[in-house]
Amino acid sequence: MEKLLKVVIIDDNKDYLFSMETFLSRNGFIVQTASNGKDGLDLIKKEHPDVILLDVMMESVLAGFEVCKAVRSDSHLEYIAIVGISGMGEELGLKYEQYRDDEYFTPDEFVEKPVDKQRLLSVIEKAIKKAKAKKKPPAWRFVETAP
Repeated sequence: MEKLLKVVIIDDNKDYLFSMETFLSRNGFIVQTASNGKDGLDLIKKEHPDVILLDVMMESVLAGFEVCKAVRSDSHLEYIAIVGISGMGEELGLKYEQYRDDEYFTPDEFVEKPVDKQRLLSVIEKAIKKAKAKKKPPAWRFVETAP
């Protein structure tokens, strides 16, 4: 039996949250949502999801940039896959690749809104694979000793 993947979606647009939660639930994911960065970060710390779908620009104390930085700075969370999502391209005519910041905002993948939901499924899979590849093996190991 295959393990269901756990997703946390953080976005301040409640209609978008509902739409994505419904779509991903119907596609076999366990989905939890938060409408701001603070609640999202609390949820991530509690649930340790397989992947985070993170709106970059939110009108809250913790925007997506800060949530991403907090996750990447926490040794218990740093290898959770993050998919950054933003409507900046459509709203401002900016492309993520033009203004990429590999120190502060480091998602495994990035998609522009409006999100093509079928493409999102493959992006999630790709992000999870990237995150797993970065994960370090534990520093300890069992050593057999002679009786």
